Amino acid sequence: MRSRGSSPLVFGVLGLLATAFTAVVVVAGLTGGDDVEAPAAPGSGPVATEGPGPEPIEGAEVAPPSFRPPQRLNLGSAAGSRVALAAARRQVVDLRTMRRADTAARLKRNPLYGTGVMLPTACRAPRPSTRSQDMLAYLDAVSSCLDRAWAGKFSQAGAVFQAPRRVYWSRPGRGPCGTYPAPNAAAYYCPANRGMYIGLGHVIEQTGGRNPAGNHVPYLTVLAHEYGHHVQSMAGIGGAWWWEVSDRSKAAQNAYSRRSELQAQCLAGVFARSVRTPLAITGSRWQEVLESEYGRGDDQNGVGLRDHGSGEHFAAWIHQGWRYAKVGYCNTWVVPSSQVS
Repeated sequence: MRSRGSSPLVFGVLGLLATAFTAVVVVAGLTGGDDVEAPAAPGSGPVATEGPGPEPIEGAEVAPPSFRPPQRLNLGSAAGSRVALAAARRQVVDLRTMRRADTAARLKRNPLYGTGVMLPTACRAPRPSTRSQDMLAYLDAVSSCLDRAWAGKFSQAGAVFQAPRRVYWSRPGRGPCGTYPAPNAAAYYCPANRGMYIGLGHVIEQTGGRNPAGNHVPYLTVLAHEYGHHVQSMAGIGGAWWWEVSDRSKAAQNAYSRRSELQAQCLAGVFARSVRTPLAITGSRWQEVLESEYGRGDDQNGVGLRDHGSGEHFAAWIHQGWRYAKVGYCNTWVVPSSQVS
């Protein structure tokens, strides 16, 4: 998890732009009731402006960004992939196992993309608070809901799934991927041991200090984002993208990292939609999520890196998952680079 910037400039931009951006987006995404919105004409990925643009005039109508899903996927075109064929025959396969020649297919034509809508997930979680034990109970309960939801998707794809390890920490420590707390990261995923690492106090500090008792959803999406990286790992996507660029330039690695991070954002939105009713994810709460995600973008957080995506795209892709609730519409590997910048 990338922390949210705290400078006055960041909050100024967020106040003037992101609120207007998210307010219209949320209305568009939530007015359709509890049913998942069906896209009229699938095209490319979510479109956002290249820069912040002019400041909106007070009282003027603000045009929403155009959210369009990625192109429909022809899973049959992966005929050369042993994994795709095995999934079609309903054999249980481990998507993490692949040849070098399989990496592009694993990214762009993954069997997980053909599993359709994530249906509503039964989920019960206690109300969190700033107390570590309350946050622990909440995150642990939501993790169990994530386990069930994603195990079902992998079963549909005919693929092996193992739940991640859960490491919720309140004191510094060390794991296979390094020490924690890590700079600017209250939460991260470690593929070496399939571990989700989340700081019970740090996650509140780096989510703008939002009161979890008043709105728990920003914490749910932080957890769901890290879980999204686990989904990528189990689907072979995590290994495939690094294999593709491990020996290339830093710029190429950052470009693939952005696609990975924005896909995890979208997967978080897919899950959030599936627990919308039992966990009371209202329109106003989702709007706060989009504001928070906007502030975590590369151009907003003040960290100076270009490996997660712009604020607009960070908000756009999580809303993409929420709006369509389909893993196939989270395929960031087939959209133009301008939509994952």
